[in-house]
Formats: sequence, C-alpha cells, structure tokens
Amino acid sequence: MAATTDVAEMFRYTYAREDMQYLASQEIVMWNLLKPRMKEQGGRGQAIVPIQTKNAGVFRGHAEGGALTTRRSQPGSAEATYSLQEFHGIWDISWKMLRAASKSEWAFAKALDFMDTSMRRRVFRLINADLCGSGLGELAVLSAADNQATITVNSLPFADLGLIVDLMDASDHNTLLADGVTVDAVDITASGYTMTISSAASGTAATDYFTVADSVTSTASLHMNGVISVINDANPASPVGNYGGINRSTAGNEYWESTVFGNSGVNRPLTEDLAMHAMHVARMRGGKPISNWVSNMALTRRYHEELSDRTFIQVGKIAGVTEQGQKVGFGRADDFDGQDDAGTGDTPYTLCGKPWHEEPYFRANTLVGFNREHLWIAHDGIEVPTPLGEIFDGMVDYFKRTTSATFEVDHYWEAELVTDNPMAHVRVNDLAES
Repeated sequence: MAATTDVAEMFRYTYAREDMQYLASQEIVMWNLLKPRMKEQGGRGQAIVPIQTKNAGVFRGHAEGGALTTRRSQPGSAEATYSLQEFHGIWDISWKMLRAASKSEWAFAKALDFMDTSMRRRVFRLINADLCGSGLGELAVLSAADNQATITVNSLPFADLGLIVDLMDASDHNTLLADGVTVDAVDITASGYTMTISSAASGTAATDYFTVADSVTSTASLHMNGVISVINDANPASPVGNYGGINRSTAGNEYWESTVFGNSGVNRPLTEDLAMHAMHVARMRGGKPISNWVSNMALTRRYHEELSDRTFIQVGKIAGVTEQGQKVGFGRADDFDGQDDAGTGDTPYTLCGKPWHEEPYFRANTLVGFNREHLWIAHDGIEVPTPLGEIFDGMVDYFKRTTSATFEVDHYWEAELVTDNPMAHVRVNDLAES
C-alpha cells in the first residue's frame, strides 16, 4: 500500500505542464492547428504589434541624364494592442478518493481516468469554445426561439453534463434568459442537437447563445477572441471590445478587416468557384495564400460527393495533382474518413488545393480559411493551464484545504488569439449543410 503523500505527488506530476499539453492535443482541433505558432508575450501580458499600412519610397523611370523625381512617399503604420485574458480552473478531490487511491492500483488508475476525462472534456473543450468563437465563449447558439428546458441548437454544443451556464440575449449580451443553470443532457440525433438545462428558458430568439455562467455582461467578456471575431470585417460585440484596439468602422482602417462572404442570411451551396474567390481575395488583400480551411462536419458531409477524385482543377496540364501527389482542387486522397492522431481534424479532402479540417463543434453554415503564419495563440510563457503549485513552486500547496472533506486544486493560464494581418484570412457564411 502506498503512502497517501506518494499518491498526492503522483497526482501532482501527472497533471504537470507536459502532461496537460498531451491531454490538450487529444481534444482541441483548433488549438492543434494554431499551437505550432504559439508565442510568449512578455511584460504584464500586454503587447503592441506594429502594423504597416503604407509602403515607403518611390520608384520611377528617367531619361538618360535626366532629373530625379522630387516626389516622396512616406510609410504609414498603426499599432494593434493586445492583453492576455486570465483564466483559472478549480476542481475538488475528495479525501476518500485520495485515500482509496493509496490502497489500490486499480483505484488510482480510475482516479486518473476520471481526472483525464474532466481535463479534456471540461477545461480544454472550453478553451476550444473560445478559439472557435467570437470573443463571447459561445457554447451553443439557438437557431430559433425555444422557451423550454430542452433547447434546439444549431451545432454540436461545447457544453457537457454538469456544466453551469448562462443563456444570453444576443441583442444586448446582458439579459439572462436562463441564469446559472446546469446542463442536464446533450443529445445528438439524426435531426440535430439539443441541450437540456435545469430550468426552462424564457424570451429567447434566434442567435441567443449559451456561455459559461458569469462570464459575459454588457460591459465585459471574460473570454479570448476566437476565429469568428478575428476573421471579421466588423468590430466584435461591445463586451469584447475592438479587436487589437483598432476600430474597423473607422475610414482608413480597412487593413484591419478580413474578407467575409455572406448571403444575407440565406444559405446557398458551397461551390469551388466561391471557395476560389474567397481564397483569391484573401491572397490579393493579405499578400499571403490560405494555408488551411476549417468547418464543421456537416459541411464536409453535405459536399462529399463533389469531393471526389474526379473533381479537381486542371492547371496548365492534364494531371490534376502536383508533383508531390497533392490534389490541386477538390479531391479525396484516400478511401477513409476521420481524424488523425494529432487531433488536427484532418480529412481526406482538399479545397482549392489546401487541406480541409473538420472541427466537430465549429459554427454552423460557416467555413473559414486562414494563413497560419499570421494567426497564433499568445501566452505568458505557460502554454497550457497549469497547477498553481507548479507555477509558484514551494510557495503554494498543490492541494488546498476546503471547508468540506475535499482538497481543491487550482490552475492558472493567460492567453489570447492574435493576428498581425487580418486580410490574410477569409470567412464564408451562409453555406448549406447536410
């Protein structure tokens, strides 16, 4: 039988930083696409990113021995300012669980299994919700008014059983249509998705959204920006504030706008012409090609018959693939479907020659394309939520006494989703799904 202190130390090192990074890789598609470009942001978690808005210099022909031009063109620049959003996680471990784990290898293994599942499906899923959202941490969005306890939502919810949530009025981001309710069920059926909460909502409408309880008010949002607020041609919602501190509505600030293809809220088919148009506009405006496409699974399911070996673009030659065997347009590389071990949502499909990733929880009817060189997660030197006992080693206990027969374990993290070139990304809204 192991001493209880030995078990406590095993917990401590099992959920240290390196192992938390492994758990994250199993759950977060968007995270895994962006983490190769993670950057440490020094100081107090604040940064100023210089943005070049006008090029310098002149270049002109002249006659032999002729006069040089007297015209001059000065560069233009702006500054985007970012502050990291702080997060904390708290969970309880009962005295009995620790004691049982010290007496049985099986009990210890089950305790670790419970913790692994909680980390993946609570902490990292909520991080993923932020990265996929608009700065409001949307867990699920209503497709229509639904004043019941079981509510239909328009995409796979980021929520899980037991999570405490608020249902927010999207018109003011302040009115609570359901206040601090518990998620009692998440159901996935052939006809769609529903969430059951502990008490019925009231006064709902389409686009109202669930978020973590007490995290959004009319004046503040305690969430990171996500790809929806970053890849946008308008400012985020008022609680989020202007992205990078730059007002996209101000004339002359078009350099801070991504291109968004919409259809006035009416869903239409995704065609390769539309995708190529989106990709070309991003390249013309941002000077960089799209490197990755991301959507939910309903979009790839809707167009899988078009994503076949027979359908690709012929570019200057009969062969429809590159010398490396990569298809140039729509294409299916193999006869399989599913995600790879790295958790990046890889599919056998390409769209205009670029890989198409499935993020199961991603926003409905939406496709985003981004250049990974110009989109990254900024952090304060700690890449994943980490126990305070590790951050402040020797100063803070890993296990903290409570007023109950439990210990608390606290985690801490700071992060923000950053871009220095919004024009290099594109979003296509209003796409018909399966």
